[in-house]
Amino acid sequence: MVAAMFSLSERVDSNQPGHIFMYLKFLGLVCLVFPSAGLSDLLTDTALSFGKIAIRDNDSVSAVHLPRSGNQFPTNKILIIEPGTPGAYTLTGLPPFVEASLSADVPAFSAVPVAGTEQFTISAVDIPSTIKADASGNAHFKVGGVLETSGNGGTYLGPLDYQIMLNINLVF
Repeated sequence: MVAAMFSLSERVDSNQPGHIFMYLKFLGLVCLVFPSAGLSDLLTDTALSFGKIAIRDNDSVSAVHLPRSGNQFPTNKILIIEPGTPGAYTLTGLPPFVEASLSADVPAFSAVPVAGTEQFTISAVDIPSTIKADASGNAHFKVGGVLETSGNGGTYLGPLDYQIMLNINLVF
């Protein structure tokens, strides 16, 4: 059994005072290294993006749900300005036909070092529980998730960049 962990980073840009418009997407992925399986890598085919959203107010927890299927929907005080897309990723360098399990460490929190701004949370991740490598040692999978506001009445300042590190665990 080999275990590995990789991280996804997420960035939010907000441009409009009054209504906060944020563009959220995964910026990149770090390399996977498997001590007993040689070098492996994670390629971003399509970055996970929650699209552009507006937060009307933060008096209750609001969320953007983006399942792997791509059927995005908001709850409470979030409006979708431009729809997002699930992430699509390829693991390379795995042993041929190996079956691996995936899991995510949630919740994951943003950490913007600016006083007075609220943070975002990824409260759930939609990934397959297992993936299987092909004859070349490649495995493809999609990632969706749920992004939530704090809901405590505080404000989201902008423009700022929000970063969320999401750990995905791979075991085979």
